[in-house]
Amino acid sequence: MKKVLIAALFLLVCLLPVNVKANNGIPYYTFTYSSTQRRIVPTQDAYLPLSITNEIGGYTLDSPEDLTIDKDNNVYIADTKNGRVIKYNLQTNAATLIGDGFLTSPMGVHVGLDGAVYVVDFSHKKAYKYVYDNANNSYDLTVTYERPVNSPYFAPTDTFEPTKIITDSGNNVYILLAGSINGLAEYKNDGEFFGFFGANRIPNTWDNIIKSLLFDEQQRRDWFKMIPKALNNVAVDQDGLILTITNGQDGYLKLNIANLVFSQSNWGFDNLMDLYVGPNNTIFTINAEGYITEYTQEGQTLFIFAGPDKSSNTKGLFNSPTSIAVDARNNIYALDKSTSSLQIFVPTAFADLVHTAITLYQAGRYSESEEPWKQVLKMNSLFDLANKGIGDAHFAKAEYEQAMHYYAISRHLEGYSNAYWEVRNTALLAAASWLVYVIFALIILSIVNRFLPFMKYIKAPFKKAHVFMKRFKLYNELLFGFHVIRNPNDGYYGIKREGKTSNLSATIYLLTFFLMYIVFIYTTSFLFNDRVVAEINVLQQVITVFVPFFLWVIANYLVCSIRDGEGKLSDVYQASAYALLPMIIALPILAFISHGLTLNEAFIFDFLFNVSIGITVIYLIVMVKEIHFYEMRKTLGNIFITIFTALMILLMVSIVYILLSEILQVFLDIYREVTSRA
Repeated sequence: MKKVLIAALFLLVCLLPVNVKANNGIPYYTFTYSSTQRRIVPTQDAYLPLSITNEIGGYTLDSPEDLTIDKDNNVYIADTKNGRVIKYNLQTNAATLIGDGFLTSPMGVHVGLDGAVYVVDFSHKKAYKYVYDNANNSYDLTVTYERPVNSPYFAPTDTFEPTKIITDSGNNVYILLAGSINGLAEYKNDGEFFGFFGANRIPNTWDNIIKSLLFDEQQRRDWFKMIPKALNNVAVDQDGLILTITNGQDGYLKLNIANLVFSQSNWGFDNLMDLYVGPNNTIFTINAEGYITEYTQEGQTLFIFAGPDKSSNTKGLFNSPTSIAVDARNNIYALDKSTSSLQIFVPTAFADLVHTAITLYQAGRYSESEEPWKQVLKMNSLFDLANKGIGDAHFAKAEYEQAMHYYAISRHLEGYSNAYWEVRNTALLAAASWLVYVIFALIILSIVNRFLPFMKYIKAPFKKAHVFMKRFKLYNELLFGFHVIRNPNDGYYGIKREGKTSNLSATIYLLTFFLMYIVFIYTTSFLFNDRVVAEINVLQQVITVFVPFFLWVIANYLVCSIRDGEGKLSDVYQASAYALLPMIIALPILAFISHGLTLNEAFIFDFLFNVSIGITVIYLIVMVKEIHFYEMRKTLGNIFITIFTALMILLMVSIVYILLSEILQVFLDIYREVTSRA
């Protein structure tokens, strides 16, 4: 949901000023994704539109569908309606036609590590391998990849409509079939089919799990349309790992050889048309509206730019983009099907600086990458990858405290955890001798206290203060919360029958809980706290705490009043507030210990947090049972009805608020109309 909101916000920002040029004359703005702020933020221009053309090498394009670039900077374009593949050399400007007169509707083109050109023809429903013939200066068809026959993996009813093609580092061939839920058809290079690879999986949501338990596969498909989504496009990186995109899924997935997700983008559009892996292992995508996104090798968003062309054939904008590719100099080439055009974007000095730092960073030369990253930060202080890169540089030089600083800015959890582990280890080793002395001193003091009991003199002032404070009713009421923890049955009886508490003491407990909650969300280490402290809205937190609490109190009282409950409204309020004491104790402790833990000990934090919540829930259950004098079965039923009633109250209040707002708006409109006519 969060990604959907972010994407909607980005599209709103980008689409409002349709084709309005930025201050530098470029018809679009450039953005990046800030993990710190968790939103799209503007950044310097990364790529500039260089040219737009309908011709290449003297040949006019007609609805081109795909392009790729080989290691020698030859551009290959699947010129679909002209029934050919155009090979264009960027150095010599020479053009060569492949499959001219034979191909009918080429939709995909790829150059393998073996130098062969692989082409998919949608009309032929086949794919082909072309090998260059030096003697004749032409490409010869050598292998055909077609519909599998007599294969246990391919049913006779399965359609075979190839649209894209790639090869991996072993020169195995993968063909994308339109609408196929089985993934990529996988062939040996000689044309032998041997299975599928890379299919999407059905999400493991609760409703899907229940459906899987109750219904067989055919029923799930027929009744619930419970089938995986078909892939939309595919690419391969320098290591031979396959990347896929799917309509309706954000960003891309990178798969390992075991057909499992190796990595994925941290943000992305859900309507991507194509993707390509560039020379720095950065990943480029283009979506249906024409927005181009560049990612790091790990999937972190670098740049988002370009966009839709709403008026004319504007350089830098798109009507119906189909493909994207990148040459050795990081120049971007993108096709537009509706205008039959090829657009070229060139990187700016800012993008070149980022790419230089990325190249050093990916090569493990973290110290050398520090200076380029610092220059990037001078240009854009919100560039997350730069802070992470500088953190890595400090970590490589064993400067762990400085590394922690930059990891915290970029919210890089793993890096911060590793750096803190080193800092903590050094601190523990330095303090080991002092810890031994302290433990030894405590043992000595304990032994001395047995013979010369001095502790009673230390405790005496506190005991006197306790005796003095017990004369005050409020003090006794507040202390009663600890009796409730030790003996909840007796404690809730004291609240209901003996007047051991009051609305004032309960309010103090509730306000203390809110205070501890605020302390928790503000001071917990960001390793265990996904909130951005600077963006915490205190009013929103007030609503988060007090609205559910009072909905619970009111709903529980209303339900119990018609289900033979004995508790009064004040009883429910006071007992519910006192049930929060375990969380009041746990939250500041959790916030404190979070600063001493790394991700390796996250289970300790999670365990204590879940235990504190569990204990609070148990006390609430006992509270309902004792306050209203229910049996356990009736207690549980009452709690479920209470939750449902609270939701209905919230819904009713929301509806009333909306209606009153509309009525008020009508009266305001009438008033404006009357005053304007007067």
